Amino acid sequence: MQRRYIPLFLLIWILILAGCAGAGGRGVLFEDDFEDSSSGWDVDRYEGLERGYQAGVYFIELHKPHWFTWSTPGRRAGDVIVEADVRLASGAGDGHFGVICRHADADNFYYFAISPDGYYAILKRTNGHFEVLTGGGMLPTQAVKTGGEINSLMVVCRGEKLSLYVNGERAGEVTDGTHRKGEFGLGAGSGATGSIRVEFDNFRVTWP
Repeated sequence: MQRRYIPLFLLIWILILAGCAGAGGRGVLFEDDFEDSSSGWDVDRYEGLERGYQAGVYFIELHKPHWFTWSTPGRRAGDVIVEADVRLASGAGDGHFGVICRHADADNFYYFAISPDGYYAILKRTNGHFEVLTGGGMLPTQAVKTGGEINSLMVVCRGEKLSLYVNGERAGEVTDGTHRKGEFGLGAGSGATGSIRVEFDNFRVTWP
């Protein structure tokens, strides 16, 4: 009978590759440090809104009260882990900003938000209407660094489970199966004062 075998060095290499795959999941789907202004995000300027690249960050600037806008790089996925660093660069602390997943169109997506005064929320937009999934409004959390400090966000969209982590701590988790697939991206909204500038960096999307 012919003996079948795998050389030792090849077996070790296979085990190393298997270990890396197990530790890192299915790998990186998309990442951006915003140094390249042609990486696909929206760049535009209107009367009350400006967004684009500047000095190695992506920014969203709003000049009217209770406005909300977002941007995506045009990539679609279902189950994802989305990470980003975000900070309030200027403006009042009554706004909000965060990460989007499963953006099917302008009227249907999930939005994971924090505010610079220490609150968070997970929201669902369906047929143009927002619903707060984490309760009646934004909820307080000590995980958020207040003021203009950098907050590291991680959003896990896996099946019907939607989770928001802020600076390594789980702030909130909900179950909802309305949206299954769509684009991922970034969002920001102004409060009653109507002036806010938010800067994003180190955007990364991986398979869960």
